[in-house]
Amino acid sequence: MATTKRKKRTKIAWRTLLRGAALGAAVLLLAVLLLTLLVYLEWLPESAIPIGNTVIKILTALAAGVFIGLGREKAPWYFGGVAAVLSLMLSVALMSIYLGSFSLTWNLLADLLLGFAIGSAAAALLSKRKTE
Repeated sequence: MATTKRKKRTKIAWRTLLRGAALGAAVLLLAVLLLTLLVYLEWLPESAIPIGNTVIKILTALAAGVFIGLGREKAPWYFGGVAAVLSLMLSVALMSIYLGSFSLTWNLLADLLLGFAIGSAAAALLSKRKTE
């Protein structure tokens, strides 16, 4: 009896993680399209692209963490961080497929650690607020 409950919880956790990662990836896609449009219309200079990329990564991790924080009762900080990392890894994988190359750099590791921290903080703070 205990094994069926454990399996059911694991399936729900993976489903929640994948939904959080998908939501983060959707936010990333919309933000990239918006940044591209703003640069194309010359409302932003091309020098704003690196800053825009950083803001987009933060928004992606934040969206994934918020989704997890709204629905997860146990260890929301952990699952929020993992969902944020998964969404950032999904975006890196899609961009690598599009560009036809992949390079593992320290910047990628820093982005993933930043995503974990932001996703964890967002999920933990939202979960704490929900329980009060």
